[in-house]
Amino acid sequence: MTIVLPENLLHTLSVSMIFSAILMALIQKLKGLSIIRKTSHIWIWNVIFSFLLGIPFGLLFYQLSIYESIWVAIFSFIGASSIYDALKSYKSTPLSKTDDVNSKSENIGSQ
Repeated sequence: MTIVLPENLLHTLSVSMIFSAILMALIQKLKGLSIIRKTSHIWIWNVIFSFLLGIPFGLLFYQLSIYESIWVAIFSFIGASSIYDALKSYKSTPLSKTDDVNSKSENIGSQ
């Protein structure tokens, strides 16, 4: 069984992925402000910025219709919040620790 996705949907999703990355960077910068104290504040700012910036982004840079631009904002909100939640639960290793492991493995290999 083949699933056929409309070309318009694929284009809207690809624009949403690009804007979602921009929105994610903006939300990460906003997290450092003193007005954001709770996770709900981040969620509210995410909704606001996804619509305030997502609609003009689709209209200006990709010449989408207003309806397609609204879908870009909705998809980017869903994507940005999902990425944010995934990154929030992900435990990252500091770069200095990975450098220490790499240098130790190189020292072992050279002996």
